[in-house]
Formats: sequence, structure tokens, C-alpha cells
Amino acid sequence: MRPAFASLVAAIFVAAMLSGAAAENFALRPGIVPDMPDANTDDTSAPPPRRVTAASDPYAALGIRAGGFILYPSLTIGTGFTTNASASAGGTPSGFGTLTPELKILSDWDRNAVGLDLKGSYEDFFDGTTPPEPSASAEGTARIDITDQWTADFAAGATYDEQNVSDPNYPAGADKPPGVIGLTSSADLKGSFGLASFTLGGSADRNIYEDATSLGALIDQGDRNNTDYAGRLRVGYDITPTLTPFVEGEVSRRVYDRTIDNTGLQRSGDGYTLRAGVEIEHDPLLRGEISVGTTHQSFDDPTLAPLDALAFDGTLVWAPTRLTTVTFDGSTSLQPGDLATSSGSILYDASVDVAYAWRDNITIDLTGAIENERFQGIGEVDTTYDAGLSATWKINRTLQLTAGYVHEWMDSSDPTLPYQSDTVKAELRVQR
Repeated sequence: MRPAFASLVAAIFVAAMLSGAAAENFALRPGIVPDMPDANTDDTSAPPPRRVTAASDPYAALGIRAGGFILYPSLTIGTGFTTNASASAGGTPSGFGTLTPELKILSDWDRNAVGLDLKGSYEDFFDGTTPPEPSASAEGTARIDITDQWTADFAAGATYDEQNVSDPNYPAGADKPPGVIGLTSSADLKGSFGLASFTLGGSADRNIYEDATSLGALIDQGDRNNTDYAGRLRVGYDITPTLTPFVEGEVSRRVYDRTIDNTGLQRSGDGYTLRAGVEIEHDPLLRGEISVGTTHQSFDDPTLAPLDALAFDGTLVWAPTRLTTVTFDGSTSLQPGDLATSSGSILYDASVDVAYAWRDNITIDLTGAIENERFQGIGEVDTTYDAGLSATWKINRTLQLTAGYVHEWMDSSDPTLPYQSDTVKAELRVQR
């Protein structure tokens, strides 16, 4: 850890010790600010975040009331240094700055609920060679309370990111990373009859790939644009008030805008996922769900081999003590590709966050994550790891200061891809 960063963390800890007594209330653990689902993920299995009122937490954002809605605006300004700005082999060290505006809008009604989450991020590197990294997301949600036992849930969102230069599907020779636009929509009918619960839902997710340029010449990526349509049914049974085993089935159809892509292949196809799992609602000790099953994707072109994987999915939040929260998260997905020799890839993603509320207004987080991607047909296996430590000081309801360190490294069967990076970062969040 660099001396400047260590001094910053030490200053935060000393200031926190002078500003408050030890945390005595379970409700003051991390995650006290009202939150909404992340628009960058299509995982609908995670339990909805619990809302904690400002009255129960002296450091929670108050928000701005506008009729029947509460607005939560925030702006995060950050700066830091990384030894690998492009997070790729041969990446150069650089300082950087980040700007992250966000606006959450939540309804405050007795029945039904709607919400909107708008977020942008811009990261600029100071080395003069690494291009900036912009991203943005928007997600709207709605819940209609049909009866005491039945609800209809709707969601729609959009995301913007840029392609990763370490991805084998990255356009060769591109002058800069092209953008990827994601559009999502879903509808679910949820309810129960006695001890049996049911969820019937459908979704449509569209991916749009921007064209790239290489020395002024256009690199066409329009053949990668596609829409994935899916329908699912989940059936659960409450064997206890806190334990609900379930089975779930999903069928899907991915349709590409162009019947034949630039390599002469038909990549549209059908898929299915079957899983069994359990929902746990044993607050405050343990909540969430976990499942295991199988997932499959076939293709219209007979020369493309199908993708099959053992699927592990779920999120569990475990609170072994009043002051400690451990969050496990994992997912399995089948990723489409555009290589002539590959059907796509199988992506396993898992993470853990150990958060300790050291004082009323300071939280220490120890994080770890692993991402394993296996590309069919070409034999490439990429595994990315990261481990981090951070501290967040909630100065008051308006200001938060966070400082952290992350070490990331990538192993790959392709000897040209492995890299390492060390990053230190400090952020100031202003919220209302």
C-alpha cells in the first residue's frame, strides 16, 4: 500500500474515532441508503433491497420530497492512481479522475410502487494515451399490488458501456473501444395460493454494438446486434416461514438482426435453463436465495456447437454479528460471440463482501471476486481475480468519504493476455 494512501486511511480512522461511539444498532450496518436493482444485470433472482428510513439511521440521505415521491440525488468525485490504466497486457500506469452523478426517485405510497434510477460515470486518465471510460445506466421499476397475495412487477432499463480490449471478440485494430448499448424489459406476475408461491414472467433484452474504426476505416459490427426473448415459471413451497424451496424453468430465443453474420454463420438460436434452489428469509441472520441447475444454448447453424453449463446462481446476505455483514453473490451466463471458430463463451462470476461497521459512521469492507470465462471452440480460458480493502466515513447525512485499494490480476491460456494492476482511490460523495 502506498504511503500517501495509508496516511489517508489512517486520517479517516482517527477522525471517525473522534466523531462517534461504537455502533450499537443492527440497522446501522452497510447498505442503509435506499437502493434499487442494478441496471447492468439481468439477475431477477436476487432479493429486493430493504428500505431503511432516515429516522433509523442518523447518516442516511434525507432525500427531497416531491409530492408522493422522494428524490435522492448524489454526486461522487474521485481520484486515484493505477499501475495499469487499460486493465490489459502492456497497460501503462496513470493517475485518473472520476465523476459519477446519480439520481434515485422512489415513490412513497401505501400501495403500489414505482422507482427510477439514473446513473452516469466518466473516468479520465492522465497519461495522455489511455482513452477515457464513460458509462451510463437508467432503470425504471413498477409494482402493482393486485391483491394482498398477488403483484405485477415491471422493469425497463438501458445501459451504455465500452468493449473490453481483452475480449477475444474485440474488433482487431480498433482505434478505441466501441460502445455497447443494452436495452432490457421484463414483466412478472407473482403470487401465492396457501403455502405455494408462483412467478410467471417474460423479458426482452437487446444488445447493440457500435461500429469501430481502424485508421479511419470502418469495422462493421452490425451483425452482432441481437434480441433475446425469454419466458420463465417458478414454483415454490413454504416448508417453514423462513424457508421456501423452488424449481424454475426458462425458455429463450435469441434473434440476430442479420440472419447471417460477417463470418457466414447463423447465430440465432434457442435456449433453456432449469434450476432448483431455496429462498431464505431469516432476518436479520440470513436472507437471499441460491440455486443450481443446467443451462443450454443451441444455434440455427448446424456447424456451431451448442453451449452447455452447470449453472450456479444466487445472492446470500449473512449477518453473523450486529456489526458484520457478509454478502455472497454468484451467477452463470452464456455469452454470444462473433468468432468463426467459436459459438460463444460460458461465464462464471462470483464475489464476496465482508463489511464491518467499526463505528456508527465508519465501515470497513474487505472484498474479493473471481470471473472465469471459457470460450467454446478456441480453447481459451480467462480468469480474472481481484481483492480489495476500503473504508467509508459517513461524515454526516450529506457527505461521505471513501478510500480503498484493489489488486487485480488475470490468468489466461493465451500467453499474450495476462496482466496485473494495483489501484488506490479516494472518493467524496455529496448526497441529499
